Amino acid sequence: MNPQILLVEDEVRIAQLVELELSDSGYQVNIAHDGQDGLELAQTLQPDAIVLDWTLPRLTGLEICQQLRAEGNAVPIVFATAMADSPHQQAAMAAGANAYVVKPYSIGDLVETITAQLPIPA
Repeated sequence: MNPQILLVEDEVRIAQLVELELSDSGYQVNIAHDGQDGLELAQTLQPDAIVLDWTLPRLTGLEICQQLRAEGNAVPIVFATAMADSPHQQAAMAAGANAYVVKPYSIGDLVETITAQLPIPA
């Protein structure tokens, strides 16, 4: 079965582009366009990895990351965000993120970053 990725991105065009590239790379992709929906999908779908934007309606990517880690959820989390400054990156990593990619990013770099976070199939 293909690894399942949850993409939480409020910009529809970016979400569609990332979904297309991830699908072409062999991933099954679920999308949420706001933070609350993203958190609920993360809790119910139990994806193999989560890609979070920082700035989202209802809950931020940081709040999602903090909530999942507080629940003991160790799913790999990759931030893909325009928040390029060091304090945001440090806050994400302190909250338990596994990787941080800054927009505008190369879609190939994002796919490689996600792939690097997944366990190697047996």
